[in-house]
Amino acid sequence: MTAALLFDMDGTLIDSEPVWHEQMRAFAKIHRIEWTTEDAHWTTGRPMIEWADRMRDRGVALDRASIIDTVASAVADAVRDDVPWLPGSLALLQRVADAGVPAALVTNATAGNAQALLEAAPEGALRFAVSADDVERSKPDREPYALAIRRLGADASACIAFEDSRSGAQSVVAAGARLWFLTTQLPSSPVPAERTIGTLADIDHDELLSLLA
Repeated sequence: MTAALLFDMDGTLIDSEPVWHEQMRAFAKIHRIEWTTEDAHWTTGRPMIEWADRMRDRGVALDRASIIDTVASAVADAVRDDVPWLPGSLALLQRVADAGVPAALVTNATAGNAQALLEAAPEGALRFAVSADDVERSKPDREPYALAIRRLGADASACIAFEDSRSGAQSVVAAGARLWFLTTQLPSSPVPAERTIGTLADIDHDELLSLLA
């Protein structure tokens, strides 16, 4: 069977959730709507259309796509300027690149956000990204991971996917891949996981590669 690695972005490879929250608050302030800390945390792992619709319900007089594009573009610019790598992520991506292991990024963020991460990653580490712009149904639907697995030419049951959110974990399991859950956002996996780890720094690279062999 052909094996591959699949990586979520926010909360898995990079600590960009605070950046998203900051830009959402800035956007809300400009448009004079209420956007609390609770609202910001509610967005974690959710499809972007959901928080865009909540902002429209609060009174933002823009269409859904414009809201998403404005906030996501600001986040992408911030990440390009200073990539907030989480512990162990850059080292693991470099090992993946050196070993030539097929790997892809799978995120609910926009193509622009995904591209910013692809540009920052070690050359050859991530072959492509599946973003919200590439699918009809974002996580927790199986479509994002199923599409990435298909594009990699891999077998779902041989793929290991790293996730940190409820919706992401549900998407991995629905696609038939092996879930390694990171507790950067939640204390435990919301669905059965093959492994639960703190960050990517807790992974033994040699063991991981042997599991893919």
